[in-house]
Amino acid sequence: MAEKRRIDRLEKQVQEELGLIIESEVEDPRARGVTVTGVRLSKDLRHARIFVGGLQSDHEQKEAVECLSSAQGFLRRQLSHLLPHLKRTPELTFDYDESIENVSRVEELLEQINPPQP
Repeated sequence: MAEKRRIDRLEKQVQEELGLIIESEVEDPRARGVTVTGVRLSKDLRHARIFVGGLQSDHEQKEAVECLSSAQGFLRRQLSHLLPHLKRTPELTFDYDESIENVSRVEELLEQINPPQP
């Protein structure tokens, strides 16, 4: 139980720190507008799956994930400076978070089923 809370706390910390690093230190224009929406750490803390969102087109999504994947070494190094209490900085893997799109789609379907009353 305590291990789960620790992992949850670290996931939030990694999410916040990576969001700040991407916003302020990544100069590649493909990373503009990207937000870190979630982080999933493995139980041994060696791997982190980073979910990003905030982009509109499929092309922008792919380019942003490619950009962040190519900057993985830089991001990991910056993260290690911000989280010195970790024995090892996790390997970072980036994925586009489709949950935002799914929520929008569900809302559209609900409006079609039950349109707003005038």
